[in-house]
Amino acid sequence: MEHLLIDIGTVVVAATALGLVAHWLRQPVILAFLVAGALLGPGIGFGWVQDRGSIEVIGSIGLVLLLFVIGLELDLRQVLASGRQLLVTGLGQFPLCAGLGLLVFPLMGFGLATGRLEALYLGIACALSSTAIVVKALADKAELDTVAGRLTVGVLVLQDVFAILVLGFQPNFSDPKPWPLAKALLSTVVLLAVGWTVARYLLGRVFASVSRSTELVVAVSIAWCALMAGIAHHLGLSKEMGALVAGLAIAAFPYRLHVTAKTLPLRDFFLTLFFVSLGMGIPAPAWGMVAPVAGVVAVAVLSRFLTVWPLVVWSGGGHRAAVITSINLAQISEFGLVIAALGVQFGHIGGHITGILTYAMAITAVLSSYGMRWNDRIFAWGERLWRRGGEVSGLHAAISHGPGAGAHPVAILGFHRIGRAIADGLAPHLRQHLLVIDFHLETLERLRGEGIAGHFGDIGSLDTLHHAHVEHARVIVSSVPDLLLKGTDNLTLARTCRALAPKAYLIATADTPEARARLEAEGVDLVVMPWELAGERMAQAVAKALGAEPPQR
Repeated sequence: MEHLLIDIGTVVVAATALGLVAHWLRQPVILAFLVAGALLGPGIGFGWVQDRGSIEVIGSIGLVLLLFVIGLELDLRQVLASGRQLLVTGLGQFPLCAGLGLLVFPLMGFGLATGRLEALYLGIACALSSTAIVVKALADKAELDTVAGRLTVGVLVLQDVFAILVLGFQPNFSDPKPWPLAKALLSTVVLLAVGWTVARYLLGRVFASVSRSTELVVAVSIAWCALMAGIAHHLGLSKEMGALVAGLAIAAFPYRLHVTAKTLPLRDFFLTLFFVSLGMGIPAPAWGMVAPVAGVVAVAVLSRFLTVWPLVVWSGGGHRAAVITSINLAQISEFGLVIAALGVQFGHIGGHITGILTYAMAITAVLSSYGMRWNDRIFAWGERLWRRGGEVSGLHAAISHGPGAGAHPVAILGFHRIGRAIADGLAPHLRQHLLVIDFHLETLERLRGEGIAGHFGDIGSLDTLHHAHVEHARVIVSSVPDLLLKGTDNLTLARTCRALAPKAYLIATADTPEARARLEAEGVDLVVMPWELAGERMAQAVAKALGAEPPQR
């Protein structure tokens, strides 16, 4: 026991140190955990954690509780309330990507016969994207509420549903006879029924009675997870499946948010244990692994563009939403590694497959982090290529080149809250003088219904501003704060607009007094600090409530 505690302490210290380095370098933290495990383990590292039993215990604990937290955060009601685009894309992406893997991986030498299921496991792993990586990146970019962001999160939810089905049938992959599959399906139904019934009629009362005690909330949650894992094991299912159902049962009820809030501190800790344990199992790199890893990475990335892109467009989404969603999902999931690790335990695949997938996941995690950071630039670059080839979507053409999309006296760059306030503050007959430049197609389509012209494009691109005829505008407004701008800032926009329209009246936003000084020095006519204006209005309201006049500035 003492040796196990020392090993866990070593793992946590190493993972924290490398996690800080990854954070400072803006790299995925999961990659740091994998590297920490590789450095600590006996394969290619220093061998500071030698006991395989310790490694297995660390991985098992982390895996069970990881899936429990994933279940807590998975709201199946979002799927039922989703529209056609999400249902078509989400239901089609996983089977198409997995099927593509089943076609390609046997050509690369991976087996598909009974007792050698490498192609099946690789196909499944390449069809699943990383919820942890994607959701964090979208939240950091404030893109969760965009069309592409909602599509991405919805597809991730449906991927988790497919993963649940895979976990239920996985023990019978090597012997896919009707009765074992029917038994697995029946056991899964029983497990779900038990979880829902207990959560509905008993667990809710338990949580209500201990809601004021953080320690008891966490203890009851972990006990519930352990109980469902044990029931799943007795039904012939995996313990991980039981943990996932335990989380799903809680997620379906109102106290889900309370339990999630209390158990979230445990999530990162057990994520650390699980991914470090996977890193410990990474085999020493060899030249023979280069081609398989490169092949898996290529299939994982290209399969997204070959499936997600056409599905989104076919279901009525624009090309931008299709491309951005494909980029967002272009990585291998931690769930894929979970399924592969279980496949090794079941004897379906060898440990070298997990090693290949671990390397591939690390590579796609890095590529994806940069891809999501620059997804707008990638689409703008691709858009220029399509435009040269004459391929512009109908919605894009209607918005960017439709009636009234030429020269306008007022150009608003980016339609954030300030832009919305400007439009709402103008009389209806004055709105026809506005031209909004933004890259959110749904926003532009809504504005078009209000009689406001829109031009699709990146406001940081000189070509976009030129094609929108900004040089003819009498007033140019940069309405998005620097904090939310990607790849540019208000100072750069002011210089570009001044070069395009030397006589225009420029209005820009600033986040700090220093930014205001730089913009004024650049010749911006009016610099607005939103928080300062809000403070003035609030000060007036407070002074009025106190029966006094606010101080004059």
